[in-house]
Amino acid sequence: MRKLIFISISLFFIFSTLHAIDFTQFFSEKACRVDFYFAGNNKTTTASVARIKQEPYWGGRKSNLDQTLNLGEYRFQVTDSASGKLLYTDGFSSLFYEWQTTDESRVITKSFEQSIQFPYPKNAVTVKIEKRSGFDTWEKLIQFAIAPNDKLIQRSNPISVATKEILKSTTPDKAVDIAIIAEGYTAELQEKFFADAQKLADNLFTHEPFIRHKSKINIYAIAAISVDSGISKPHENNWKNTAVGAHFYTFYEPRYLTSPNMFAIRNHAALVPYDAIYILANTSTYGGGGIYNFYALASSDSKRAKSEVVVHEFGHSFAGLGDEYFKDKPDVLDDMYNLKVEPWEPNLTSLVNFDVKWKNDLPQGSTIPTPVTDETKKLSIGVFEGGGYLTKGMYRPAYDCRMRTNTANAFCPVCEKAVERMILFLTE
Repeated sequence: MRKLIFISISLFFIFSTLHAIDFTQFFSEKACRVDFYFAGNNKTTTASVARIKQEPYWGGRKSNLDQTLNLGEYRFQVTDSASGKLLYTDGFSSLFYEWQTTDESRVITKSFEQSIQFPYPKNAVTVKIEKRSGFDTWEKLIQFAIAPNDKLIQRSNPISVATKEILKSTTPDKAVDIAIIAEGYTAELQEKFFADAQKLADNLFTHEPFIRHKSKINIYAIAAISVDSGISKPHENNWKNTAVGAHFYTFYEPRYLTSPNMFAIRNHAALVPYDAIYILANTSTYGGGGIYNFYALASSDSKRAKSEVVVHEFGHSFAGLGDEYFKDKPDVLDDMYNLKVEPWEPNLTSLVNFDVKWKNDLPQGSTIPTPVTDETKKLSIGVFEGGGYLTKGMYRPAYDCRMRTNTANAFCPVCEKAVERMILFLTE
């Protein structure tokens, strides 16, 4: 199985080099960040630009610039304004999209902060942001031009806090750069945060494929300063004044821990090169969250939030893995998936287009779906019903996996392959 995974990943990158974009011809070493708002309700989505910023570090990829892994509810494309050539593209998801599946979105219109980042262009470019309308079809939300010498592009960052290299393995262009941001840590708790960030890194490296690719990972700790210690719990009428305003009770779910303040999060992340953002919340209360190419967030001191939750949430935010758990009772995110469409998450399938998922990795003669027996529970890969919060109609690759329970020992082979593919996509 390991050899087949490696071969399939390697072939992808061999073919992708045939249409390589020369980074130095079109981009500088700085980053361009676009802050914008998603707004709407359960039926409508609009996007409007808030500001454009030049940031000091580009920590993202310098190859595979015009390639995509087809992940995320949205994508953006950056094209050269003169020639129309596609220069850069990436996918992402949002807290807004999750909110659109809640009951509240049926009766009110809201807006949510969102940001995208790409290398700073040397010449005028056009940016298009699109919403997924099918497994590989898209609907344009907004399109706008950026002139790199525009005087109204912000070029300063007012944030000034301590940072620390937790792990520096290689240069940013050859690494997955992870920015860990403190949340709910006062200035007096800076050393506690740095120690907690080290623990987070240590926990990440208890799982494959992070262990074998450690030489491709850089980790930075950003000691964002909060006025209050701890994390807000609205359901207990307990609000804190913290650096990025994270809180439990997202969408009225007690354990769902997120922050709506993406602009503040990005301001802190801009202090280092980064591919991925991890927010570390100073609390012993169990909870967390993770959204693809948005951020991951986990409690620092929960007894259940050790390697299990840290790695699970990063699976969401880094590799676009879906939740494989499901409940008999209603869940706040029950309406996330349309069973008539193949989900984009690599570890979930509605069987609408199973050929693009792990079908070719199944042992010959596998039964689809896989019945649950004492013997099939031991299989490393199958097609088990239940996933994406749904008991019926959605399927997962293994009976148990880090993306299903906290008791699973590791990622299943399909999830591990997806994480490895992302690591190589960003570093090769």
